[in-house]
Amino acid sequence: MRSEEECINYASECWDKGFNCAESAMRGICFAHEIELPEVAMKMATPFGGGIGRSEDACGAMTGSVLGIGAVLGRIEAKGNKTPSYEAAMELKTQFERRFNSTQCKVLNKGDFVSPVHERRCKEFTLESVRIAYRILSKR
Repeated sequence: MRSEEECINYASECWDKGFNCAESAMRGICFAHEIELPEVAMKMATPFGGGIGRSEDACGAMTGSVLGIGAVLGRIEAKGNKTPSYEAAMELKTQFERRFNSTQCKVLNKGDFVSPVHERRCKEFTLESVRIAYRILSKR
């Protein structure tokens, strides 16, 4: 597994290239775990940006990190154990909400998708979500 710093730096690079919050978070976590995502998997994170299609519902940074957790701990067969991924996702949600006082894009983002403040704010949510997920996964 790569270091936390490498993971955060990669997610930051993805953001700076123009990937959205969910894409950057998922890619950062997968990078840390040296998971090569097929093209279709990378595309699956796209609509989670902006709180699911810019609906400002569940924060895209958080949901992207949940996708990353799933890539690491998810199951392949129906009889597989889903508990580790559920527990890690719940821990992420709890810590993210504790840190930012919400998991809702409309509260966190304040309806702003265009200002420079938005860019800084959402990048912070993305990198912190990745950091939290990295630390949760490091304990497992």
